[in-house]
Amino acid sequence: MLRLTGSALILGAVLWLQRSFHLRTLLRQRTLRALSGAFLALESAVRLTLTPLPALLRHLSCEPEAAGFFEGVTANLARGEPLASAWEHAAKTLPIAARERETVSALGHALGGDEESVCAALAQASRTLAGMERALAEEDRQRAQITTAVCLGGGALLSILLL
Repeated sequence: MLRLTGSALILGAVLWLQRSFHLRTLLRQRTLRALSGAFLALESAVRLTLTPLPALLRHLSCEPEAAGFFEGVTANLARGEPLASAWEHAAKTLPIAARERETVSALGHALGGDEESVCAALAQASRTLAGMERALAEEDRQRAQITTAVCLGGGALLSILLL
């Protein structure tokens, strides 16, 4: 009975770990997708209107995963921080990896130029984040295959112990 309990606990831990990795990856994917879409929407708004960027940030409609980031930027701007600094501080709160966070932070420094350079930087950041999201989805797929193999191995071990 003790062996059975131990095997069940190991199998449960592996399944819990797999679910934890998967949920964390899904949050990162949703955040990257939301930021990428928001940057494209922001690029379109910059091209179509002559509204200053801080005003655009306040009225930008985007996914909830990215809304917190833009709210943080506008709050930091309201406190008197420069745009690059406000952007960088808000990027630190994003639930994404450091490399992805650096891409978002770097965009803040590129937003101080003319309309064309701002639009080019927003489009480039959007493409980069979309590529990172695709790579993350592939990593998740591979991790799921490995976890499935471990779970099947655990099930086989459980069957052997029951014999």
